[in-house]
Amino acid sequence: MNRISPARISRLIGDWRMLEGKISQQLSLAIAKLIAARELPVGGLLPSERALATALAVSRGTVVAAYASLRDAEVLDSRHGSGHRIVASATTSGAAHTRLAGEVLALPQDIDMTSGALPPSPVLTRMLAALRGADLASVAAGLGYDASGLPALRWAVARYYTDLGLPTHPDNILITSGAQQAVWLLANALVDPSDAVVVENPVYRGSLEAFRRRNARIVPVAATDTGLNMVELEKALRNRPKLLYLFPEAHNPTGRSLDDASRRKLVDLLERYPTFLIEDGAQNELSTLAGTTPRPLAGQTNPELVATIGTLSKLFWGGIRIGWIRSTPPVVKRLASFKAVNDLGCSMFDQHLAVGLLENISEARTYRHQEVAGHLKAAEDLITERVQGRWRWSRPAGGTAMWIHMPGVDTVALCQEAQRHRLFLSAGPGYSANENFGDFIRLPFVRPPAIMQFAIDTICNLAGETFPA
Repeated sequence: MNRISPARISRLIGDWRMLEGKISQQLSLAIAKLIAARELPVGGLLPSERALATALAVSRGTVVAAYASLRDAEVLDSRHGSGHRIVASATTSGAAHTRLAGEVLALPQDIDMTSGALPPSPVLTRMLAALRGADLASVAAGLGYDASGLPALRWAVARYYTDLGLPTHPDNILITSGAQQAVWLLANALVDPSDAVVVENPVYRGSLEAFRRRNARIVPVAATDTGLNMVELEKALRNRPKLLYLFPEAHNPTGRSLDDASRRKLVDLLERYPTFLIEDGAQNELSTLAGTTPRPLAGQTNPELVATIGTLSKLFWGGIRIGWIRSTPPVVKRLASFKAVNDLGCSMFDQHLAVGLLENISEARTYRHQEVAGHLKAAEDLITERVQGRWRWSRPAGGTAMWIHMPGVDTVALCQEAQRHRLFLSAGPGYSANENFGDFIRLPFVRPPAIMQFAIDTICNLAGETFPA
């Protein structure tokens, strides 16, 4: 039975309240838009009125009226004891998603803490300022299409991995439009409906979205502060899943990296239960410890059964939509055929710029490491002073966000309440295959001190007012 959790609706519905009109009508329209966009499937069971009211921080009467409106429109069928089932697709011209499902396009007056993206690196801005037309003229040659990527960039990425101790040839590299497209390509090329895909719990929500859209059977394995629940992992691998998707380093969302014992155990399990591994290294360059860039796990396991994801977007700027996949030449060729259908290839101009950025990677690393470490210390000092031990977290080894446990707090409802204060946050269930972690939030710490202070004060005030201890 396809039950739709209140946490899922809360995450997908975004900033649904408008300035005018009854709240129940606004809620009815927002749910109808999700149904029309197929984010809520026909046949799915909506939550009870009380459960959804709690998640959205509204009265039960508001949800009762919204459901009644959807029934009148013959979108819902409500029966005592059976719940509220979606029976038809709503006909509404809702705006299409322009970000991951559930992410809200913030207005200039909003404070968006749903993303841990960093501002442009000075290395990038300096290179852009120095560009002349003649520098790019030579790029405009041939037809401009190459699904595998600019040869010079594939060589540069191959050198990047070789310098990390993982010998790589350009034939092992496919250039992608950032790490998110890399995940999408791997999901579409390697996963069929009902295939089992093992993921960490919690896990990067963009990967969950990609695997769900393939109708994969997602098998969560608990992530710990230093590694994974190896008993759960061995049980999952013993059942021969189609693939295993992991963040060995700078895990998203927790920021943890596997310790040496966990790495050894993981490698041992993959030898005993051969499974194709997707190693997401999108945040590997964002270590909170200066001078450290982890060696990819691909060098320690069967090279025929691994694909490693990387990107320039974290180190240099999110607007540089250049990422890559490192794998065997047959896998790269298969992925290139999927990419050709998707977009024919990345911009040659962006790829040309990426070659120069990789040539300056040492300088970029030094700057980012100092920036991330400085922001993290400032954020931890602010939180420690304000919450006085009521929040719990482990210091991230990498990345740009903290995975914070707020015992006794319904963070799904808190995030809804925070939107009314123009603060956009991400609750824990969005990062879980089974929508756990209802008392966790992912809080980016790479924001100016004044914004961090406002965010932390707002969260504390709302938690105290709405959810007293």
